[in-house]
Amino acid sequence: MKPLCLIIFLSIVIQQSYLKLGADASSRDGFVRTKGVQFSLNGYPYYANGFNAYWLMYVASDPIQRPKISAAFQEASRHGLTVARTWAFSDGGYRPLQYSPGSYNEDMFQGLDFAIAEARRNGIKIILSFANNYVSFGGRKQYVDWARNQGRPVSSEDDFFTDSLVKDFYKNHIKAVLNRFNTFTKVQYKDDPTIMAWELMNEPRCPSDPTGRTIQAWITEMAAHVKSLDTNHLLEAGLEGFYCQSSPQSKTLNPPGQFGTDFIANNRIPGIDFVTAHSYPDEWFIDASEQFQMEFLNKWVDAHIQDAQNVLRKPIILAEFGKSTKKAGYSPAQRDLVFNTVYTKIYESAKRGGAAAGGLFWQLLGSGMDNFQDGYGIILGQSSSTVNVIAQQSRKLTLIRKIFARMINVEKWKRARGYGPVRKGASVSLLEKPVDKFLHEARIPNHVVSFDTNYQLRHLIDSGNLRDARQMFDKMPHRDVFSWTAIIQGYVAATNYNEALILFSAMHVDPRVSADTHALSVALKACGQSSNLSFGESLHAFAEKTSLLSSVYVGSALIDLYKRTGMIDKSCRVFTEMDFKNTVTWTTIITSLVHAGRHKEGLCYFTEMSRFRELPDTFTFAIALKACAGLRQLRYGQGIHTHVIVKGFGAVLCVANSLFTMYTECGEMQDALLLFESMIEKDVVSWTSLITAYSRIGQEENAVKTFLLMRNSEVSPNEQTFASMFAACASLSRLVWGEQLHGNVLSLGIVDSLSVINSMMKMYSTCGRLDSASVLFRGMRCRDIISWSTIIGGYSQGGFVDEGFEYFSWMRQSGTKPTDFALASLLSVSGNMAVLEQGRQVHALSLHLGLEQNPTIRSALITMYSKCGSIAEASKVFEETERAADIVALTAMTNGYAEHGKSKEAIDLFEKSLNVGFRPDTVTFISVLNACAHSGQLDVGFHYFNLMQERYNMSPAKEHYGCMVDLLCRAGRLSEAEKMINEMPCEKDDVVWTTLLRACTAKRDIERGRRAAERILELDPTSSIALVTLANIYSRTGKWKEAAIVRKSMKSKGVMKEPGWSSVLIKDKVSAFASGGQSHPQCEDIYSILELVVNRYDCAIKGAFESIQICDP
Repeated sequence: MKPLCLIIFLSIVIQQSYLKLGADASSRDGFVRTKGVQFSLNGYPYYANGFNAYWLMYVASDPIQRPKISAAFQEASRHGLTVARTWAFSDGGYRPLQYSPGSYNEDMFQGLDFAIAEARRNGIKIILSFANNYVSFGGRKQYVDWARNQGRPVSSEDDFFTDSLVKDFYKNHIKAVLNRFNTFTKVQYKDDPTIMAWELMNEPRCPSDPTGRTIQAWITEMAAHVKSLDTNHLLEAGLEGFYCQSSPQSKTLNPPGQFGTDFIANNRIPGIDFVTAHSYPDEWFIDASEQFQMEFLNKWVDAHIQDAQNVLRKPIILAEFGKSTKKAGYSPAQRDLVFNTVYTKIYESAKRGGAAAGGLFWQLLGSGMDNFQDGYGIILGQSSSTVNVIAQQSRKLTLIRKIFARMINVEKWKRARGYGPVRKGASVSLLEKPVDKFLHEARIPNHVVSFDTNYQLRHLIDSGNLRDARQMFDKMPHRDVFSWTAIIQGYVAATNYNEALILFSAMHVDPRVSADTHALSVALKACGQSSNLSFGESLHAFAEKTSLLSSVYVGSALIDLYKRTGMIDKSCRVFTEMDFKNTVTWTTIITSLVHAGRHKEGLCYFTEMSRFRELPDTFTFAIALKACAGLRQLRYGQGIHTHVIVKGFGAVLCVANSLFTMYTECGEMQDALLLFESMIEKDVVSWTSLITAYSRIGQEENAVKTFLLMRNSEVSPNEQTFASMFAACASLSRLVWGEQLHGNVLSLGIVDSLSVINSMMKMYSTCGRLDSASVLFRGMRCRDIISWSTIIGGYSQGGFVDEGFEYFSWMRQSGTKPTDFALASLLSVSGNMAVLEQGRQVHALSLHLGLEQNPTIRSALITMYSKCGSIAEASKVFEETERAADIVALTAMTNGYAEHGKSKEAIDLFEKSLNVGFRPDTVTFISVLNACAHSGQLDVGFHYFNLMQERYNMSPAKEHYGCMVDLLCRAGRLSEAEKMINEMPCEKDDVVWTTLLRACTAKRDIERGRRAAERILELDPTSSIALVTLANIYSRTGKWKEAAIVRKSMKSKGVMKEPGWSSVLIKDKVSAFASGGQSHPQCEDIYSILELVVNRYDCAIKGAFESIQICDP
């Protein structure tokens, strides 16, 4: 009994050992072999699901760049990729591997050493190509040139395949590569199992011999040469798969062109262990429809897999395929469809034991490698639907490998149990049978390998059929994490974030499924997009508990979540705690800080990024340049510009646009214009940035010209373009242009855009059309704080106190919190209309909202109290200022003192600010010069006038000259005032001449007054001030005839003296009165009372005169 129990126990142990052996054995290092139509590693099936990365040696030759290689292999390993194809050549030219025949660059060879060592460290096999068909990296042309330089009569690149000296050069290169001793692994290449196979040439072609015989002879010779040096590794020719004379019926599948290769004949050559095919329908049929390209892809892949299976009896790798993002009409769904098509055909063949042994997509890139981006590049660290497709294929092929390994082990176990001998080659025959027949025997559920449902689900989602996808998902009997992630991602893409999070919660409670890093990052994205902080924090805790927080995807999603919810410090904390950071992570945290206005911190992270050997990509450079623009850091921005040029990113639109904005924000308009002109491609952001820049520097006319140029280009304006143009029209007071733009906006259907309608209201308000602005406002479907501030500011600046306060009350009732601009507008109109009580109410509201220390509010309060006659309250507000060196508040207070005749206080305040190191601006000098003029302190005024030029290097503007002219006129020095006006370097407006004219009137300086009046009339022929004052001068000096001529001229021109007006506040309502005015609604009652008052006044005067007794002397 005991021996029987022992036998049973040992049989169970042996069975379990064999069943586990498959996964373990296949993962151990060894040389890849071929068994029939499949690859084998250590006796177990092997599938090449991998990628192309031609740049590995080139990048790794620079030790500083090697972390990129490590990160790329780590990401590839995480996604289950098993094979990398790369170049073992770089002939002549820049940074060559082979300077000249037999002369090698050790730095480049060490770069290749490092790449192989890192592949080995991450469990990835390498396919090395010996030469290039194309000119890049030397290619056939370089070999032929070397031979020609040594006197060989070669004239064509095709001589590479026939000239004996060229072939010797090539053979010697093969020998040098095979015999290379890896400086990292200490193993010769020909003995290194990390290398899966050699490739004779990348895409060999010989157009001069379309029969394929030249290539046939060359491959035969070179395959024998390689096998004579190395019997360990596999060999393939590097063919693209074009058919020729050996299979004339298949030639119709070829794309147009002469290639000189024969897929069947070339791959039948002894020594060629497996076959390859490449597929680029979007390159080969560039003008064809997407449907045609996909039909070609299906036929092309099917034909080559069938020929490899039935004709060649060798494994096949789809060694290059992809979809370019640079092609017209590209969408991620199209690329996913290409990958799914290729992968599905590989999988369908592999699970039946067929010849399709894997696929290598073109191409893998690492973070910060945009200069290698050709449109096909895929960065695994940037989560995308295509990356999910790649990872899913890895899982499928891994599962098939394990199933086949288990099937083989079952056979071995049976043999060990004594169930009879297993015939020779049993493992091979097993591999050539469909997996499905063995599922029951291996006790593996069929749904585990049924991936088609997930692909159909993904296709429905990518096609926009979310409802059908949900119905399909709900009916799925078995849902894995891929199914859940796909449907959740579909709802996130459709902006239905609540449903996405509900689905994630349902997945979380499903005991059969565990959320992975991708599913969690998608859920975090939904939280961020919907600002659902509480759910996001729960997911954060879940990530920490399950150790998913170590994923760079999850970390980046958390940083973005906290950025969107305004918790920037928490974003920084998550970033600091991350063990692994890539370029995307660095860019995310820098973007978070810059968008939060923390530009300096963003640049600090950007600088620190280089210390961790993470190189910025185009998005990183763009956001760093935005930070430089925000800080006006020209020198730092120029430094980044240098790096952009070195990296070759200058032509990338997002970088070029950010550079342009940086230069304009830093005041370097000429450099910005040169950059704009040099841009090969310009998009709507480029044009809008130029329009905005012109408007910002006061060149609105150029902004309009730029807009017209843009309209003549192929670029259409967007909402921001029109917003900038409305602002330009407002600055120019060109109502007609604004109305024309309004018509364009209506025709384009973007009138509901908030930025557009807000800018239109601003334009109409500025141009005096408050009625149009009001119509726009009342017709808005939704309003933001800018909308309210614009309409309130428009009415306030127009002097309409009641309407301004009415809109403000409406805003308060809507629940919108007032901004500093809205409150400042109300304070401004309160000051202008001298309605102190309303101004105090706004002050109280600002205190309630905590805005009293806002610089805009503070200066508006000081100005309002000053204009309302309460200089004491203005002074109190100024004294309570937290920042004593606030230039705006100081200027407002100085102005207030000057207007109240307190010139000494104004000058003392100015002097005090200078003593504490305060740097005044041009507006501050206007205030202090105005104070000097009011107090008649001529010497002090000239002292400050000179001070601003000599110490502060400021050029006086016309406003400063106006103050000095006023100062001279008040001092009676009219000749000096006239001289200063005539010598002004800036434009002379009617203000300075009017100042002189009034002084001449007071001093009865007829001739000078006449000259001043004439200058005013040259500027404004209908100026009532000049004409009335000139007539008064003539009358006062007895020149009645001249006075009559002037008044007659006024009458003929229709010029009338503007009447003065006054206002009064009664029951919170301001009423304005002008001489002869009839606009007030109660004007009849007012005139009746006025007449009664006048009559009573006349009676009182008459009675007073009658009571006076006149006595004779």
